[in-house]
Formats: sequence, C-alpha cells, structure tokens
Amino acid sequence: MRKRRLLGFTVALLLAPFFNSTFAAEKGSSIKTIAELKEQALAGVEMISNTQLKARIEDNSSLVLLDVRTEQEYTAGHIKGAAWIQRGLVEFVLARSLKDPQQEIVVYCKKGYRSGLVVKALREMGYNNVNSHVGFDQWVASGNSYENYHGESRLISPIEKTAAGFQPDYFKPKK
Repeated sequence: MRKRRLLGFTVALLLAPFFNSTFAAEKGSSIKTIAELKEQALAGVEMISNTQLKARIEDNSSLVLLDVRTEQEYTAGHIKGAAWIQRGLVEFVLARSLKDPQQEIVVYCKKGYRSGLVVKALREMGYNNVNSHVGFDQWVASGNSYENYHGESRLISPIEKTAAGFQPDYFKPKK
C-alpha cells in the first residue's frame, strides 16, 4: 500500500511539468498585443495638450510635473521644472513624500503610454488631481524648450537647402 502511494506520488511529480506546460500554452495564446496594451494604457485617461500644460504651469506654481521615463531619457532632455521618478517607483515615492490627495500632478513620458499607466495607479491610490500630458516627443516637436545637462535648448529643423541649389547674387550693388 505504501509502495503504491509512493509510486502514484512519483508519477504525479513526473507528469506535473507536462500538464503545467500544456495549460501554460493555452493561457499564453491570449497574451495581449502591443497595440492592445497601448490602448489599455490610455483607456480612461484624458491627455492634456502642450497648450494646456503651459497654462497649468503658468497658473499653478506648486504644480508637480513628473517625468516617468528612464533616467537616460530624462538626462538627455526633459521639460523644465520636471521631477524624475521612473515608472514603477512613482507610487512608492509619492506615497511616502506627497500626502495631499488634491495636489495637482501632471505626468509625462515619451508618448503618453507609461504616463497613462502611472495616472491610473495614482488615481487608484487616492490622488484626485492627476493628468497625463501627450508626451515629450510632442512637446519638443512643437518647438517648446527642454532642459538637459547643457542647459535649455530647442529642437531645430534644418533648412531644406543643398549646396547644389544655392544661387548667390553676384550683382549686388557695390557702391
């Protein structure tokens, strides 16, 4: 009897990985696509525009502007006055350091997906005045300034001229 139980237990242990991998394969077929993840990140989160962000910065000197991109992204360039807290740590840092649930917070990342997820998490924590900005890419592409270790800068668009198309004016007045 004891040998039979031991044999049954051994067989169960040997077959367990097979059953687990079979169920995992079935489960794995429902992994969301990147497009679905992006859609889910933005669902229920209204994005504020560059114009709206500028107005919020102008109207509220105590606005908390959070950049939730990676440290490398932040160092390369960020909106002036933004504090950096990488996504995944924001909830823990704010729970410890920002106790006012009415504090106005604007979160941004590169395109809005990470900030959308952070906004949802902060709202779930109890922060009531949290918004997501459309993203650093749109901020810079619109000609707004940004800061990095070189100071304040703007993205410039080079003039669409080539040396082959250059036409000097040889006959300018000389007197």
